[in-house]
Amino acid sequence: MKHPRTLIREAVAAQLSANLPKVDARITPARISIHRSTPLFAGKLPAVLIYTRDERIEDQPNADPGLRYRKLELSVEIIASGEAAAEEADLLAQAVEATLDADETLGLLVEGTRLTRTEVDHGGEGDTPVLAARLSFEVSYWTKPVEVTEGQLPLQVLVSWVPEIGTRHEHSYQPVGTQYREPGS
Repeated sequence: MKHPRTLIREAVAAQLSANLPKVDARITPARISIHRSTPLFAGKLPAVLIYTRDERIEDQPNADPGLRYRKLELSVEIIASGEAAAEEADLLAQAVEATLDADETLGLLVEGTRLTRTEVDHGGEGDTPVLAARLSFEVSYWTKPVEVTEGQLPLQVLVSWVPEIGTRHEHSYQPVGTQYREPGS
């Protein structure tokens, strides 16, 4: 079983792999990585890096050791080079935002995903300018510690549906990967 942050990065990569080639045919799955440490080469730009930064567990509801409401900072970084780097990064950033807005729950993996800011850095030595546009998203999701069994991590990602959200509705949460049924159906 994978850690929830890995599942989230993989879900974002899958959505972007399905949609970004429609905007820029050079953005193939090989140019989308879920690791910040991926080596980048000028001939392989533009590229998209998906990585997680900070994660906090909300104080309220205070449910330890029960349900935990998590807020994860997820970054989608677009690296482009050349004279049109700014325009390429802007176009891809717009497509990333639209893609994640279209399915903000990442296929019911998380409660929600929302864009919180965009940062642009310019750099590059020599003849080729390099530009990085980083879109930061806040990803909200619920987990619950579980007893460790062979092949399973001690953390389980859970899903529920409005209005059955929060510690009062712990009975409505189901592990991700099981078929979700709304209460009463």
